[in-house]
Amino acid sequence: MNKQLTVFRELSVEPLRDLPFFEAVVEGDPHTLTTKHYHDEQQGRISGEWEASVGAWRIDYKVWEFCHVLSGCCIIELEGCSPVRLSAGDTFIIEPGAKGKWTVVEDMKKNFVILLPAG
Repeated sequence: MNKQLTVFRELSVEPLRDLPFFEAVVEGDPHTLTTKHYHDEQQGRISGEWEASVGAWRIDYKVWEFCHVLSGCCIIELEGCSPVRLSAGDTFIIEPGAKGKWTVVEDMKKNFVILLPAG
């Protein structure tokens, strides 16, 4: 495999169910499926696909994350800000320090790239 080009469709990766990330579930019984297609610990980069079922949880971001919604819909309510509805086709970034609530209103799937904090 060429380390300079990673083609996700060529990889066989087992998804991880309910990878712990919830600050606290506040509505429903949400479940997730996370497929890490790319994980470089040394460079602090992770990329893949994430799915979540309907529900809501508190968020307190410690990482930088780029997201592109493939299907479904969520509402992100950050402290001190108006709620933002995101659905298929939307692309967004969440910065470290973002706190609030993430609500999945329709089962969703997204691609993600996470940059881990240095150190």
